[in-house]
Amino acid sequence: MGPNMTNATVLVGWRRRWNRSLLQFLGRRVRSTVEVEDLAQEIYLRLLRAPDLLQVHNPQAYLLRVAGHVVAEWRREYPAEVVGLDEADAPVDECLPELAVDAKLSEERLNQQLAQMSPMMRAAVLLRLRDEHSYKQIAQELGLTLRQVRRYLAHAYEQLRSALDE
Repeated sequence: MGPNMTNATVLVGWRRRWNRSLLQFLGRRVRSTVEVEDLAQEIYLRLLRAPDLLQVHNPQAYLLRVAGHVVAEWRREYPAEVVGLDEADAPVDECLPELAVDAKLSEERLNQQLAQMSPMMRAAVLLRLRDEHSYKQIAQELGLTLRQVRRYLAHAYEQLRSALDE
């Protein structure tokens, strides 16, 4: 089986939201725009192979932490290339075509699956994934116990994964 479709979908959202921050982060640490682009691509490829990005509680911090590891490895390999880049020289944000196509198909499947969920399960999923609420916040907002929230989300994630595997 190919790359994790769920991760591909998640990465498209992360890329839209935080790619500029990632490129600025990289640009402050390396000399060449080409290197920034290569490192960004390496970071996204590593994240694509991660076990389950839906479980990440603070995505931007996680993205930058992975970036830090990639830069550290790159610095060990190419120590002479390390220096800053002006922010004006940062590459323009452009979407990886493969991820965009996969994400569009995945988004359609996810929306269909969300529409089939019970209102309470759909609300729990949206609060968790879209609004980044904690389990405790979801329980309080929906008037559920933590155990119910865990159960709803576990079933919802299972349904969403199976929809993406179709």
